[in-house]
Amino acid sequence: MPPRDVRPTSERARQAYFNIIGDRIEDARFLDLFAGTGAFAFEAASRGAAEVIAVDASRRNIAEIESKAKEWNVAVKGIVADALKFMPDGKFDLVYADPPYDFDRYEDLIAAIDEYELSDGAQVAIEHRAKRELSVAPQLSFIRTAEYGEVRITFFGRNR
Repeated sequence: MPPRDVRPTSERARQAYFNIIGDRIEDARFLDLFAGTGAFAFEAASRGAAEVIAVDASRRNIAEIESKAKEWNVAVKGIVADALKFMPDGKFDLVYADPPYDFDRYEDLIAAIDEYELSDGAQVAIEHRAKRELSVAPQLSFIRTAEYGEVRITFFGRNR
């Protein structure tokens, strides 16, 4: 059972995300923001990501992710940090952000991700309520959205 402060993404939405990104996951650097239970991080690792980083503000969530990673012998690194202030080392190929339902700082999140060094062809996906529209930032361009009930995943690509 997930911790009380975690709202897991539905299995359907998670599988759809990985179907959409397809083979891009192989050998990718994957960043899971608002990691919660780490489901996306573990899925990315199981599908062949070269490096997986899970970021969450909850020490308890990260401790659980690191414990599972050790138990399952999976290379997922957990980092306790505020996703809006986190500044990763190196370039990422795939970024997935799944803020809590009551999150309302999407523009700040997009601006923070826009400051990251992203690889050529990098893809950013942000999960949010279907009724909410997201804006783009200078480094990011809109690719598509996918809806699963009340959940929407908006995909952005890195501008060259």
